[in-house]
Amino acid sequence: MDAKQLTEAILDGGMRSIHFFNGRLLSGEDMSQEHAVHSEGRRRLGQAIGAGIAFGLEVSEALGLSTKAAPVVTVTAGLAINRQGETLALPAKTDISLVRSVPTSTTGLSAIFKACDALPSGDYIAGTGVYLLTIAPASGSEGRAPVSGLGNTTVSCNTRYNVEGVQFRLILLDVPQGDLNDLNHLRNRVAYQCFGVSDSAGHLWPSDPFGPSVERYGLLDDLRPNRLTDRDVPLAVLHYTATSGITFIDLWSVRRRLTAPPVSGHWEVLLGERRRREGEAMLLQFQEQIQTIRANETNLESIVATERFDYLPPAGILPLSGVRASRGFDYVMFFRNQTYRNPVFIDNAHVEPLLRNSLSYPPIAVSSKEVLWLYRVRENIQSIETTTSTRPQAFLIFTSGHIPYQGKARFNLARANYSNYASAVL
Repeated sequence: MDAKQLTEAILDGGMRSIHFFNGRLLSGEDMSQEHAVHSEGRRRLGQAIGAGIAFGLEVSEALGLSTKAAPVVTVTAGLAINRQGETLALPAKTDISLVRSVPTSTTGLSAIFKACDALPSGDYIAGTGVYLLTIAPASGSEGRAPVSGLGNTTVSCNTRYNVEGVQFRLILLDVPQGDLNDLNHLRNRVAYQCFGVSDSAGHLWPSDPFGPSVERYGLLDDLRPNRLTDRDVPLAVLHYTATSGITFIDLWSVRRRLTAPPVSGHWEVLLGERRRREGEAMLLQFQEQIQTIRANETNLESIVATERFDYLPPAGILPLSGVRASRGFDYVMFFRNQTYRNPVFIDNAHVEPLLRNSLSYPPIAVSSKEVLWLYRVRENIQSIETTTSTRPQAFLIFTSGHIPYQGKARFNLARANYSNYASAVL
């Protein structure tokens, strides 16, 4: 193959749009070609932006509709982009039945939810298991357009509109039976299998940066391309049992913000956006699970981290009990058998940069007993102590010991009694 010259136009594989001019005869094929060019342009823009969820598309159990025998979830309106650059828009909150049913009609707008030929058939709730819920594109037709020049005969091509829509799919995850039997740890374990934390290819790669490139790690990558396609966008993981119905819906084990594609495959594990998005998801997954525990259980002060979690995010916020009737966890019990330094005060000004910085650090394996730093926020405690009406929830921030310690001796900018001190040795 001859080398191309500088400034020579390279047109191979380029988008071919119709050249319009007065007097040109246009056919339906010409207009279809022009539509295809615009669709390809949008798809390429979508690929450049990256796959993930732009906003909305939050999943919850449909209270009042969902039953143990016939689970139903609600998905809020929102927008996502898949790996092929296709935009997936759900214009309104929608209830989705997770059991197979026989459709009553295949005409009209309901056709936009038919199975797409490019997608494998999805699973339906059929028994105890952990399932991945995804959103994918679908299309259908609507109405009939008037025609001319066809001999006034009935034709099949006179569709008025081609409608782009979405469909939802379930994928049964291959979760070890031992994990399915350990309900206390199941949610955390599935989440960190999705993060690929136990996958040495992804998380031990920095120990040999000049070794083979790492392009795949984690449970979701294991599903690609046969079961989880590039047209799917993961929304949530849910656990179902025949006796209890849906026991949890976990969004952030698989939900990701829009993530730009890699620009350097070999160094992507260290520098790419994917790892940053996973760090954010670890924090949000923990906060979501903690809120679920806090909303549905009463024995918060007796909960121990090791009895619920194999991994904690590199930083997290724990609601505390025992501070002016605050309802939360006892940090001494929660971090029992862990190595930690007693809580020190930091200012609110340190919280955001501390959490943002934490996204680049690895998660905390609770079995490692590596040191944790614990912090209370001065403004939070001050407000609790001085407010006589509705007090804020007391909380504590924990971080991995790998994250630089924020409790160095310093005088507080506003209150000496919330400062950290260092004693001099004479």
